[in-house]
Amino acid sequence: MTCKELTERVMAYRDRELPLHVRLSLQFHAAICSCCRNLLSTYDETVAIGADLANEEVPEEVAQLFDDMLARAMVDPEKPED
Repeated sequence: MTCKELTERVMAYRDRELPLHVRLSLQFHAAICSCCRNLLSTYDETVAIGADLANEEVPEEVAQLFDDMLARAMVDPEKPED
């Protein structure tokens, strides 16, 4: 397995969607490649942070600002935001 292949499969790997032989190949590659080990670690940290944020309440003013920006973008997607 190459670094590029690992990068393309990291999501499926963490979601346990890969066949056993591909998972083992990915694990072996990560064991010998510090860059890919770091990628897997960073991916896991990012997923954990995202999961924590999913439980946070969005303040009403932030939600309204987002809705307003989205509505403006849908009306004129070519116009840049100020």
